[in-house]
Order: sequence, then structure tokens, then C-alpha cells
Amino acid sequence: MGSMVAFGDWGIQVPPQPGPMLYFLIEGAALFAAGGESIRLEAGDFVLSGTPAADSFFSRLGERVVLSNDDFKARHLVDGEIVIGSVDDGSATRIVGGCILCDPTNADLLAELLPRLVHVRAGEGIGPRLGGLISYIRDEAANARAGSDLILSRLLEVLLIETLRREASRLLHPGMLRGLSDPQLARAIGDIHSDVRRGWTIADLAHRAGMSRSAFARKFSEAVGLAPVEYLLRWRMAVAKDALRYSRSSLEEIAEKVGYRSVSAFSTAFSQRVGCPPSEYAKMAIIA
Repeated sequence: MGSMVAFGDWGIQVPPQPGPMLYFLIEGAALFAAGGESIRLEAGDFVLSGTPAADSFFSRLGERVVLSNDDFKARHLVDGEIVIGSVDDGSATRIVGGCILCDPTNADLLAELLPRLVHVRAGEGIGPRLGGLISYIRDEAANARAGSDLILSRLLEVLLIETLRREASRLLHPGMLRGLSDPQLARAIGDIHSDVRRGWTIADLAHRAGMSRSAFARKFSEAVGLAPVEYLLRWRMAVAKDALRYSRSSLEEIAEKVGYRSVSAFSTAFSQRVGCPPSEYAKMAIIA
């Protein structure tokens, strides 16, 4: 978690982050820009940035932006908080941000799962669960206590899940999360996840979803952004990458686990999807 307080006119750009970011506006007001979108934040709002590459905060439109890199932080860090300006420059805006670190093995899947941007306003009736989490996070961030970093990291993970639950049915962009929000598609996706070695066909999955093949294939592609068979192949590769990185299973065992009858067929599919043979990927994972 990091904290910033700014006074007067200011603009700050967050460096690219290795995982999704959650930002909380503790006091004041600010403009937030990411991925070509710009929104106004008020005290009590929070934002989920799914792919934080150049997230920016401004006191007002047109303000010059400064990158918050290590040199900038070293010059402006006061008692663990970045301070821009002084109380003589005007009212304060305080922002707290936290990065949710992801396992790099399948970080691309998480990036596809997450919406690009979610803005939750303080006054829009977020419910007791989400409201309680936000209050708890703000309290922990404002009061340095023993174990606060560990507690905050876990709270951010829970808040991410709760936010995704809340937003799933509202998403406009295709992705796994949108698919999981549909009961029929969720059943098919769950079947793929629970038995990835099975040679699922469109007919099998459509039957499980209680739909015709054509209706299922169309609905799945529109919601998830991938055809069902393509999604199955990508999930197989995700499971294989995880096994290659963290297990001691042989290539034969991993190939069988993800639905391939031979190491040759598995290696060909893996190389096409990942860009290198599974044996090479396993070696790189050990070095990393």
C-alpha cells in the first residue's frame, strides 16, 4: 500500500504496475485517467484498474503530469507518504493505492478476466459487505499497526473478489467473468475447469448448459470473447504451465493431465500457444 497527499494544482502518473491496482480517495477530490477514460473521484470513492499501465491523477484537467518514479518518491516522501505541495497551497487530496500481485505464470488470464476500469462511488449503495471492507481498509491504511501490511494485502484480495462479484453482471466487454455471470455458461465453464483432460465438444458443453449447439456457441463467444473449443485449449495451456512451473510431474503425466494422448501432440500444441516447447518452459521457470 502507498499513500499520497497533494495540495493546490498537481498531476501525478503512477508507474506501470505488475498487477491490478485499487485506489481509494480518502479525502478531497481528483480526476482519474486510465486507458483513454477519465472520471471524477470524490472522497469515499474507490477505483479498480485492471491493467495499470499509465494511471494518472489530476487536480484539474490540463494539469501537467509528473511520473511518480523512484527519484520523485525520494524527493517527496515524508513519514512514509508522498507529499505534493503544502497546506498553504489549498485543500488536501489524499489517495491510498495498493497493488494485487499475481503469479506471473498465468497473469495474462487474470488480465483478461478483470474489467479495465471499475469506479465505485461512495454514495451508490454498495452494501454492507463491500462497505465494511472499504472502511476496514481505510482504517488500516490510516493507522500504522503491527501486521498492517499483511492485513491490508489480504483485505485487498477480498475486496477485489467482492468487486468482481458485484460487477460481473454489468460488464460490457467480453471475458471469463462475464461468462461466469451467466448460469448456463457458468455450468459449461465449470465443467471445463473441473475436467480439463476430457475431450469436450460443442455438443457436450451445449447439453450441459441446456442449450442447442448453435445458440450455445454464439452465446459463449459473445460473452467470453472466445469460441468454446478455443477457451478449452487456452485453459489446458494454463494448467500445463502451472504444472511445468510448480510440479515435478513428467511431460507424459502433464500431457495426460491436460487431455493429450502423446507428449508429441502436447508439445506441438504448447509450442504453438506459448511460443516454446514445454521442456524449455520448465527450464526457464526453474531459472526464474
